[in-house]
Amino acid sequence: MRARDRFLEWTLRVDPKVGLRHVGKCLICWECCVDTPSAERARDWCLKHLGATGHTGFQLSAFEFFDAILTDHPSVNGTPPT
Repeated sequence: MRARDRFLEWTLRVDPKVGLRHVGKCLICWECCVDTPSAERARDWCLKHLGATGHTGFQLSAFEFFDAILTDHPSVNGTPPT
């Protein structure tokens, strides 16, 4: 019996329970706010940090969590293996 090599098809699936997250970061001292689903809250943190420190450079980042699922595997789509 020989093993057969083949390419597998994967799909990325966004985690709907988490959604899009935002982080404000100070580019002077690198302090960050806690990630939040609201871009406005991350910007508010930047303004509060400005008031407390006088730092004027910031970065706003958005990210999402996702996982990879095998979409052409028999356990996923019910087709026989090739």
